Amino acid sequence: MKFSKLSLTSGLATLSLLSSYAYACSSCGSSATTPLVLNPNENLKAYLGISQNFGYMNYKNSDSQGAIRTTNPKLITRRTLTLAVGYRLTDDAFVTLTGTLNQSEGPININDLTQGNKVKYVLGDPILSGRYNLVNMGIDNVYRPQVQLVASYKPKLAKNMVDLDGDAIDTVGNGFHQVMGGIDFWWGMSWLQFGASQLLTYSFDRTPDNVNAKGETQYKRTRDLQYTTVLTLGHVLKEYKLAFQTGVILDYIGEETTYRRNDAAGYSTKNVNPTQQSNSVFFLVKYNVTEQDTLRFSYTIGGAYDGNLGPFTNSNQTTSNSALVAYEKTFF
Repeated sequence: MKFSKLSLTSGLATLSLLSSYAYACSSCGSSATTPLVLNPNENLKAYLGISQNFGYMNYKNSDSQGAIRTTNPKLITRRTLTLAVGYRLTDDAFVTLTGTLNQSEGPININDLTQGNKVKYVLGDPILSGRYNLVNMGIDNVYRPQVQLVASYKPKLAKNMVDLDGDAIDTVGNGFHQVMGGIDFWWGMSWLQFGASQLLTYSFDRTPDNVNAKGETQYKRTRDLQYTTVLTLGHVLKEYKLAFQTGVILDYIGEETTYRRNDAAGYSTKNVNPTQQSNSVFFLVKYNVTEQDTLRFSYTIGGAYDGNLGPFTNSNQTTSNSALVAYEKTFF
């Protein structure tokens, strides 16, 4: 079973800077996939977020009537503590480092729910990200967007089902070393703000070399490219130090293949997991307590639309809803 990357990311979004001189906001177009961004006047910033994922649903292959959706029997809730720090390298570039601790809850025995539930604590994969401004917004042209290059690296460090035969609550992450790159657009100078981004993720081949219950050795695992599209609308109420955003995340994960060898029978096989599609809708409110302190509240609906969206129909994916409370502190 594979969990949506939205669980790792916890439906996080970043809004435009609430200052008297600018609406600029680094990477607002793709901020729903990033827990921490630095605004133009920030050099060192920390983030603490607590989120809870619930309502886990499995989507099977789509058909003319849409996807077949069923309740995920293995996972009830997942609480995530996210810590991140960001540092500005130049006027146009900054880096962030993000880590997570997950508390997962699921049934002891999915075939006998009367046995109750169990809880496991698992560290998530860290993520090192970088952003670079190609074009900056300015009051001389309110229609000129901020254009930013986005890149990140996620090593495979967390427990996962690629390398281990664990239960759903024992594992997080997808088991692949991954690099992500993309481009981000943010029109933040108008009354109605708009963002759009396109991200591309490459997964390195894995060599788990583990044995399953059938005595087969999984000696290789691959995953095709992943495409993530984020569309965002926002509005700022400067007099109340409030900002709002809503948007959608369209996540397309390429085909995953496992290569297996049965030493006793002397043959090798491969098992193909189809491509996956998940669509999410996010809502966020951000409040500037002071110039250095910010609170944010967000809610994400995973697998938001049940009907038939053609190639964008939810399929072959596990999704969940999430609620988040976070605090940001700018040091200088």
